[in-house]
Amino acid sequence: MESNRMIPFKYAVSRRAFLLTVLLEGLLPVLLWAQIGASSAQDTTQKIRVESSLFGEYFLREGRYVQKLSGMVRLRHGNTLIFCDTALLDLNDARLTGNVLIEQGDSLRLYGDSALYFGDRRVCDIFGDVVLVKGRQELFTNRLHYDFQTKMATYWEGGTMTNGVSQLTSTRGYYDVELKMVYLSGDVLVVDPEFNMRTDTLTYSTETQIVRFVAPTLISQRGSRLYCEGGFYDLEQNFAVFENNPQYEQDGQRGRAQKIRYNGARQEYILEGDAFVEEPAQGRSVRADVIRYNAETEKAVFVGNVFYRDSAQTINGAEVYYDRRTQQYQISGRGRVSDPPYIIEADSLAFNNELGNGLALGRVEWRDTAQDYTLLAHRVDYNRATSFVHAYGAFGDEAAAGRPLMLSLMEGDTLYLSADTLLSYKPDITTDNRTLLAYNDVRIFKKDLQAACDSLAYHAADSLFYFFKKEQMPVLWADTSQFSGDTIMLRLRDNRISQMLLRENTLVVQSEDARMYNQIKGRLNTVFFEENEAREMHVEGNAEALYYVVDEAGRYMGLNKSECAEMRLYFEDRRVSGVKLYGEPKGKLSPMRQVGLTETQKLDGFFWETRRRPMSVEDLLRVGARAEPE
Repeated sequence: MESNRMIPFKYAVSRRAFLLTVLLEGLLPVLLWAQIGASSAQDTTQKIRVESSLFGEYFLREGRYVQKLSGMVRLRHGNTLIFCDTALLDLNDARLTGNVLIEQGDSLRLYGDSALYFGDRRVCDIFGDVVLVKGRQELFTNRLHYDFQTKMATYWEGGTMTNGVSQLTSTRGYYDVELKMVYLSGDVLVVDPEFNMRTDTLTYSTETQIVRFVAPTLISQRGSRLYCEGGFYDLEQNFAVFENNPQYEQDGQRGRAQKIRYNGARQEYILEGDAFVEEPAQGRSVRADVIRYNAETEKAVFVGNVFYRDSAQTINGAEVYYDRRTQQYQISGRGRVSDPPYIIEADSLAFNNELGNGLALGRVEWRDTAQDYTLLAHRVDYNRATSFVHAYGAFGDEAAAGRPLMLSLMEGDTLYLSADTLLSYKPDITTDNRTLLAYNDVRIFKKDLQAACDSLAYHAADSLFYFFKKEQMPVLWADTSQFSGDTIMLRLRDNRISQMLLRENTLVVQSEDARMYNQIKGRLNTVFFEENEAREMHVEGNAEALYYVVDEAGRYMGLNKSECAEMRLYFEDRRVSGVKLYGEPKGKLSPMRQVGLTETQKLDGFFWETRRRPMSVEDLLRVGARAEPE
């Protein structure tokens, strides 16, 4: 009997083999189906388990038994399900043929004509008309290697990925299913209803729908062609940034700049840095720091060091509006300075090069592109060398009588901050880390966060806000929660709230209905956040807690009052889910029939503030003394 090929048991020549064959043929159905019933006793994360098939045989190959299954085969390996017409199981490997389908969890599916599945290494090679499906993303190729542990799919003989709208084709590709990232190289082609793109290397996020290219790239769109060597394209928002030698041609017009931005929704192109556009046939050209052009209206704005020339005239100015259709232009009296990383607009601008001091006066809009914030004020004094910025007065016709406003991006939303005076500077001019000071009646508004305090400091080096008390206690509001203390520190991580530190006379109040108030007080309080929600609270020094116990339906069941030297509270769905008390704790749970629903239970020092809480951007700009807490 040869040992290097498969031999059915029923043809074995020895008597012992014959008897074994009889036993196996009699017990084979029982053994096959017994594997299904005994799944709880097997290590499903390590061994391939047979769940069903119509037929099964055992073969002897190289001294070990190999199992052959056919007809509606279903296998399981951990959280992976395998379907096929025929399967050959050798140790912990499987050769699959016919209508192969492999499912990992409930979100990823692999289709193919045949596959080699290696159980110990948790990888497979799948062949034929291969399709990988993950959500709305589909990958088509002839041969695919997939690692079930790293969730990485690899192809090297050509493949196409689509999200139902756009198609990305390349010679080689790597799809990181876990990180939702695709890496393509070799004759890459992107076909989208808005454009076609050719390059050699790019990355693609299936989650954000952003394509990033790092090699020479040519984009064709509505009769225009654009070339660059780096940048990104947001397929979802139809927005793009082209860098590294970007240049374009469209309708007899040629342009180039250090950076070109494209907004498809508004049909707008923005050329930044040594921008140049020319129309040779008409003898027109323009140079500027920034050129903003709308392809739909054919209107343009030239900003910063403008030099415009046509066959009849030459124009120099700080800001020029140009209508390509009517050949009209307008030089605006309002000036604009692009001084990276700052962009300043005002009715009047003055700058002393020798001293490095500048003054912007009248409807000042100050943008720091490095720190990504904007100041709106009546007056801004600044120094280029020290990066000192001092803003006060309202943006608008009311002049200095109002309040300046700062806007910055936080967690994808705009945070507004206003005070009588805003001041920003770099403690160390060798770095980009800034310190922001705001004083006298500071107010903050964001959709999910508001604050009021006498003065504020923010240090970019450690992403830490300080809220200070002079006359009134600082207060922060987040949804239905109110946080207060003599001093509040707010720490950010990855531009999200990570920790809140309350110091001295701390009080945390939470209420869903403005009738029943959960209250926590102490000397020191540290709140830990996840996904912008308080998940844990550590209270130190004369800790007290008063909170209502509710059932799963949200009905009040009783009132819990606890006192101790130190306590930890845990939150889930904005409700207390667990409490740990330390240092001679005292606690009492009173049923609602004793507590009642009409009278608010209060700890000493309780207040629920509504008048100081900003509810809109307009509330930040109101001038006047703030109301006392209720």
